[in-house]
Amino acid sequence: MITIFTDNCNPISQILYDHTLNALQFHQLTCSCGCSGGLSVHGYYRRNIKVGVCLVPLRICRVKCAVCKRTHALLLSAIVPYSQIGLSEQIRILSCYESSGDFAAIMNGHPTIDESNIRHVIRQYRCHWRQRRLAIGLTLSMTSHFISQCFSGFSRQFMQIKPTPNVFFPKPT
Repeated sequence: MITIFTDNCNPISQILYDHTLNALQFHQLTCSCGCSGGLSVHGYYRRNIKVGVCLVPLRICRVKCAVCKRTHALLLSAIVPYSQIGLSEQIRILSCYESSGDFAAIMNGHPTIDESNIRHVIRQYRCHWRQRRLAIGLTLSMTSHFISQCFSGFSRQFMQIKPTPNVFFPKPT
């Protein structure tokens, strides 16, 4: 997969996703095999992301490398691979966990996120990410520095559990 950095001032939506992809120069994207300029649109799939009071359906683009023939999903940096809960919500959950443990405000602001979702995020964090985060001194914050450090240190998005190759594409200019 390829993660494209986006400013997270807007909630995740199909419009934001499409706008980001339309601004991309596909020849600048790099495959996990190292090849640049060999990616072409291969297809799309549906994915739901829990945002606020609803599930937002997204049509995710897949690209295929002309050299290694692998396919990659193009994800925004606000999306955690293999999760319906966005990165900013996961960071909020984990910040509450690390400080107070009071999740009522999160569940009130995001009715699609329930106690089971919160327990799952915390369990995944404790098993896979807490020690990693502490080892490189990352503070839980939704910033470009935080996201880029996760990719440079671990070659994956924060809270990405599966070790699927993930290439980070910085903010398009």
